Amino acid sequence: MSAEKPIETEKMAKIVPHIENEYSPLKKVLVNQTPLIVTRFTDLKVNPIQAKSLENEQRKGSVEVPGAAQQHANLLQTLQENGVELVFSRVKPIKEGHTPMFTRDIGIIMDNKTVPSRLRYDYRSVEVQGLLDVISPESVVNSTYDYMVEGGDIAFLEKDLVLVGIGPRTDENGFKLLSETFPEKEFIPVFPVVKEKAFHLDTVMGILGKKHLVYTPDLVPAELVRFLKERDYTFVETSSEEYNTCCTNVLAISNRRIIAPAENKITNERIRKSGVEIIEVPLSEILPQGGGPHCLTMPLVRE
Repeated sequence: MSAEKPIETEKMAKIVPHIENEYSPLKKVLVNQTPLIVTRFTDLKVNPIQAKSLENEQRKGSVEVPGAAQQHANLLQTLQENGVELVFSRVKPIKEGHTPMFTRDIGIIMDNKTVPSRLRYDYRSVEVQGLLDVISPESVVNSTYDYMVEGGDIAFLEKDLVLVGIGPRTDENGFKLLSETFPEKEFIPVFPVVKEKAFHLDTVMGILGKKHLVYTPDLVPAELVRFLKERDYTFVETSSEEYNTCCTNVLAISNRRIIAPAENKITNERIRKSGVEIIEVPLSEILPQGGGPHCLTMPLVRE
């Protein structure tokens, strides 16, 4: 079921990261190896999309998600078929019912530096080690700050311009740390219109290519859109009815070439009409947990 035999991280050479934006050709990506069984919480609400999926749930504890493992494996196969090298995290869950899959959250890579995330939920803290195990120690930024930051809140638009979502997952200390670590870059704080709904920036905005974005108008500040349009950015508007299937949670594997959830027919068609090639992957069993291709992948190296 998994795409290939996992790399033995303790034996492999450590990777020197290189990311200058989120649309240059993707070369290496950190993912979790596809588990034999995917389970989900039924009595712990961890984000608004996942909470919505629990509205009619009567069982308590955790349950298996049929089909999720195969869909995850298919995503990994799609990445490989498009020339992306998979690097596997070896983390194991420390809380019953949690299946680690969303590697995006565990760190921020800019240029050749890595800022380890400090995650909102303690049970996920073990996942950060999965990144540290494969990345060059010289690239890791160590800080004494009491900060909180997650990768889903970072939109690396271009080499010197980065959006940072400030909300329930990334705080102002996290923003300050990034600003001080990369003083040559312009960091723009983004405060979602509806904080309790937009738990990560990548749930309301996605990168399609150079200066080309997809976004949910009702959940992205209008002043941010105006600011970016003045810098020649163009936008595709999502269908609001596809928010709960993570329609902005797309992964650019090169400029204007993306992997997107197949379930979002309306938004995907609008994206195509804007001149973007879409590789659709079915993720119906994973999307209700609050993440799509962007959340499921942690780019390590782009051209």
